[in-house]
Amino acid sequence: MSNRRATEAMNNKMMYPVKEEHLEETASERSSLSPPVSRSSSVAELEKAIEGSSSPLSSSSLSASTTSTIKRTGASFKDRSRIPPSLYLAGTLVCSLLFFTEIALQPLDVLKSLQSSIGTSSTTLATKWIELQETLKAIASGEILAMWDYAYAAISIALVCPLFYVLIGAPLRAGMWTGKRAKRHKVHRYMGLVFMMQYALAWVEFITNYEAAKDSYLPLTVALNGLIQAVSAYLSFKVLPELDDAGYYSDKAVLSRKFVHENIFFQLMTTFGSLYYHDGCRAALKSSIPGQIIEYVVIFWPYILLRTWFPVTRFKNAGSSKLGRTQSYERFYSIGTKMIKIFYLWAKYFLGFHINFLVFLGFPTSNDMKFIRGMFLLNAGTVSISVFLHTLRFKKVLPPRLTFSLYILQIYATFYALPYAYKVFMSHPKLSAVTFSGFLANLTRDRRLHCVWCACTMFLLGFTSIEW
Repeated sequence: MSNRRATEAMNNKMMYPVKEEHLEETASERSSLSPPVSRSSSVAELEKAIEGSSSPLSSSSLSASTTSTIKRTGASFKDRSRIPPSLYLAGTLVCSLLFFTEIALQPLDVLKSLQSSIGTSSTTLATKWIELQETLKAIASGEILAMWDYAYAAISIALVCPLFYVLIGAPLRAGMWTGKRAKRHKVHRYMGLVFMMQYALAWVEFITNYEAAKDSYLPLTVALNGLIQAVSAYLSFKVLPELDDAGYYSDKAVLSRKFVHENIFFQLMTTFGSLYYHDGCRAALKSSIPGQIIEYVVIFWPYILLRTWFPVTRFKNAGSSKLGRTQSYERFYSIGTKMIKIFYLWAKYFLGFHINFLVFLGFPTSNDMKFIRGMFLLNAGTVSISVFLHTLRFKKVLPPRLTFSLYILQIYATFYALPYAYKVFMSHPKLSAVTFSGFLANLTRDRRLHCVWCACTMFLLGFTSIEW
């Protein structure tokens, strides 16, 4: 008995150095704490609070209920360290894709191609930068140039400078990759920086040398790195709350871990697209029965056989978490969320299903494929950079209105191609009708009806000789 009392006394003295406002507890746990927990606490502070430090608190600073809450939170973190089945599914699917598209069977050829693409794109980027500097010097000295030179300088500065500041300059100044902040989650941080470089080089190659870009593996490396980023974020930030509110559509809320987990699915679809829109990889995938099975699953059944392994954060719950939005931002985020919802429906069926149906049937011309690959590259950046923009907002590197507005501008940039998209869609009106019927089925929110649509679509496109 005396030993047990001595142990209890020692436990009371050696309290965890955790402040109540640093905890992200569930709704049932929150009722036992006073004062209420703020959901806008920093992720870094949350992790530090859970891991503990060397400075103990006095036993009077924490109540017994708080101590029990900490213990329950610690147990939940242990549960969160377990790898969910969805990650095993994602890993299996990616490995299968790399094998059946023969990427894994010819690594030397792939590496040589990547070396050529990176070298050529880097040289082109350096050359263009030098040309821009010379043009700016000529303008500054009063030299008279052609109108195109003035337009080129103005457009380059208007596009390059803001993008560089938002994605590289501001984070670098805030110490995202240097200083004390960079000591934690190094893989996640520096792979994110590599992603920015990969993405820039992929766009340079696409714009300046499309003939090489259409057979390049740079988009594949962009997609794979994006998937690695999503998985590492899920595994690294175990302190994030498991909320139905995504936390993205707010000016103060942290991301829900469900949203981070959910993002892995979209990165998985992006990885598939990077291979499927590559002519050689698609031909290799279609050449084997296992490859064809994977193709049918992802083309026709992604939201039935794959999506159900991942959590869902719905738009109707956006901004519902306590203290997630300030009153002055409520209207701004409400309108922005509705705009994103409209885009999502357009992207899911017409930039997703319909484009994949066209490629599956072999309809796109060389110009069509250029359009499709450009849309894919824009989407590959959107899926990853959107989360990075939230990080910049959360870390107070950039203001909320700016980061959220940049995300909306990024996704709505796909609408610039509407005239060409209309031409592509209307060239196969029957197929467009099938896609639109799926869009209507989605509006009913009936999963069984969507399942019927998937089955009918697979039969019509895969097992009939209809002239689409």
